[in-house]
Amino acid sequence: MPYSRWTDEDIAKIKSLAGKVPAKDIARELGRTPGSLAVQASKLKIPLRYNRYGSAGVDRGTLSRAAPINP
Repeated sequence: MPYSRWTDEDIAKIKSLAGKVPAKDIARELGRTPGSLAVQASKLKIPLRYNRYGSAGVDRGTLSRAAPINP
């Protein structure tokens, strides 16, 4: 089975959706397998990590200074 080349439009879509949409949905949108998407994103140094809860209301600066739960 021949491989499809990654177009500039494919790469732009990865960049715009990465982190906002699960990787399996991005792969489906592009007509690719999740594995091929992961390889291409890695080559482009685009993280695909998706947080379904978002980061709203979380100040990352305060996370490292939080008091321990069990002192």
